[in-house]
Amino acid sequence: PSGSTFPVGTTPVIVTVTDASGNQSQCSFNVTVKDVEAPVINCPADVVVANDAGLCQALVNFTVPATDNCTVPGNIIFTYSQNPGTIFPVGTTPVTVTAEDEAGNISSVCTFNVIVNDTEKPVVTCPANISVSNATGLCSAIVNFAATATDNCTAPANITFTYSQNPGTSFPVGTTVVTVTATDEANNTSTSCSFNVTVNDTEIPVVTCPANISVSNATGLCSA
Repeated sequence: PSGSTFPVGTTPVIVTVTDASGNQSQCSFNVTVKDVEAPVINCPADVVVANDAGLCQALVNFTVPATDNCTVPGNIIFTYSQNPGTIFPVGTTPVTVTAEDEAGNISSVCTFNVIVNDTEKPVVTCPANISVSNATGLCSAIVNFAATATDNCTAPANITFTYSQNPGTSFPVGTTVVTVTATDEANNTSTSCSFNVTVNDTEIPVVTCPANISVSNATGLCSA
């Protein structure tokens, strides 16, 4: 009867009319209820992960829940600008999502960020021990050297090195231990390495003799 609740879909309705003499006639029609309500999508908070070891990226999984007036959650179809379970680069990637129910109603767009942080330290390599001669006339020497490093994200040219004593400076005669660390563009700092800078004094002394000396013998002696 009028005022009844009909489910989404098409319901045939048969009407029978009976008069006082018991005569009847029938007609039928359909009641079609259309689902025009879009799913409600619940955007997740930003997803923050560390890079996969040795890589400048990460495999990131996430889920986006949604509810609908008719469609069970397992049958809602999600469309992502980048799918879960795929590779995201280091940095921030916005992800947009929509949900579609079985009636073809599409939710409003939700947007969240997938943030992959580079948390991996560079690997620094020190040069071999260095042995040089002193600079002429000095008890020291200017010594140049360079450490190297590799990183999962930062190009070698952009790695910053910190030395306990910088290359291109004056090292005294003897052995100086130099420690080195490397810092990448994400401010991850390596463990330190060390090597020796040895400056050898190889310069011959310069001796100056006095002028010739002439003296008299000591009295009574054949010497002075």
